[in-house]
This record gives sequence, structure tokens and C-alpha cells, in this order.
Amino acid sequence: MKICIITGSRADYGILEWPIKLLKEDEFFHVEVRRMWDEGYESVFRHCRDIHADIALVLGDRFEILAAATSLHLKRIPIAHIGGGDVTEGSYDDAMRDAISRMATIHFVTSTSAMARLTHAGYRNVHLVGSPGIDYIKHADWKRERNIQSPYVVVSYQAETIDGTIEMEKVFEAIDGRDAHFILPNPDQGNEKIEQAIYEYCRGDKGRWYRCLTHSHFLNLIFHCDEFIGNSSAMLYEAPEMGVKTKMIGKRQRGRVIPWGDGHASERILKILKYTHL
Repeated sequence: MKICIITGSRADYGILEWPIKLLKEDEFFHVEVRRMWDEGYESVFRHCRDIHADIALVLGDRFEILAAATSLHLKRIPIAHIGGGDVTEGSYDDAMRDAISRMATIHFVTSTSAMARLTHAGYRNVHLVGSPGIDYIKHADWKRERNIQSPYVVVSYQAETIDGTIEMEKVFEAIDGRDAHFILPNPDQGNEKIEQAIYEYCRGDKGRWYRCLTHSHFLNLIFHCDEFIGNSSAMLYEAPEMGVKTKMIGKRQRGRVIPWGDGHASERILKILKYTHL
């Protein structure tokens, strides 16, 4: 089976990293990975037009993945979608996730509530697998020695794109003068204001910022922190698995739940893909 895996950012690639590894190790699959990072909707849509595969595997709810799913749907390539049925009331990703689910053929959900939403809406071929991001935490060699000796917090904050709300004053209040390590926001509407506020804050030698991190570096950074602050989905996915204290700001992730999982979501995904007749 020829499978094309499409990632729209370093964030979703991190969650897909373990299923990609297992798929490449299985001789049944011929795997192509398309990294559509830092590209706009039109560019992703155009680049997906030359994909030839038996099925495509995508994750999440970003506009890059919506563009890919739309292009694949028009080419009549079946789509396997991870993360459908989730809810994020404070983000316009909510509607894009539902649109991707509408075009998908196979649905890999991460929680019982997500499964209920899709099945109640009439979708078929819905499978509760859990989060493959947890698989990576449980099985990959990502943990390193603590390389920041002083206490610190990690901040990952994005605009609430459903209405444009930005609450940087609450973010800085939560930091409370501690050493802060910022993950710069994605290219969502309004995030340029957040990025500028971070630059100004760090000029006062109050912290440092990262444009991007490898998945293992990101996990190690939050694993050793005193608190994870902001509104990243990682606060509900990766952080609980590692026992990291979090402080959620605002409503961007309102409605999202901690996923079900036991570290074997990727194995379930492979098995279902192998034995599902398209």
C-alpha cells in the first residue's frame, strides 16, 4: 500500500513521528512524507495535486491540513484523519477540523467524547486509537539531562482566533518574574502582536525565545520546567503524560479533553490501515 503522510507544521510532525517510524518499518507500506511547513493555503493545495497514493494520512485541524485534504478529496484519494471530533471553542481551527472530517474516509480519534461526536453525526469507520503523541513519549529516546539549572517556565501562547482575543498581560502575570522560555506562536491571524510582545519582554533580559524546536528538544524543555503556561494543545496532550504542571490562559482550547491512550495508538493505526478495504 502506498501511503502519503502530510504534515503542515513541526508541531503536527512531532505527533506523527512515531506512526511514521512504524509505517516505514512495515514492509506492507510504501511511505512518502510531505512536509508542508511554513506554506500558505494556496501553496499546500497546489503541492498536493501531484500526490499519487492509495491513501493519505493527516492530523489535526490547521489550515494547511485543510488545504491538503481539499486537494486530496478532489483527486479522490482516501483520507485517514487523526484528531477528528475534538473541540476547541476559542479557535477557528474548530470549523476546519470538522471540514477535514467531512472529507475523510477513516477517522482515528483520540478520546471517547470525540468518537461520540463523530458517530452521532453519522460518520462511519471511526476508530478510537488514542494519541500517537503519547506513543513517542513512552517509547522514543527523547529524555535528556536538565540543561537549564535555574528554575524556569515555558510559555506557548496563541491568539484566540475565533474572536481575536489576546491576553498577554495575563501571560506575563502568570510568569511572575520567573525565568521564561517562549515558544514563538504560529502564523495565525493576530499572532504577530504576540511575537512582538515577546521580543520586547525578552529585551529586558527576562527570558529567551525559540523560533522552533525539534520534538525531542521541546519535550525535554517542558519536562524539566516548573510550569507550562499558555494555551497550547500540548498542555492537554503531552504535558499530562509527563506530569508537567500547567496554567491555561483563556478559551482557545476550551472543549478539548485529555486524550485516551496507552502508548499503542500508532500500532492500532497501522493495523486498521492494513486491514481496511478502501
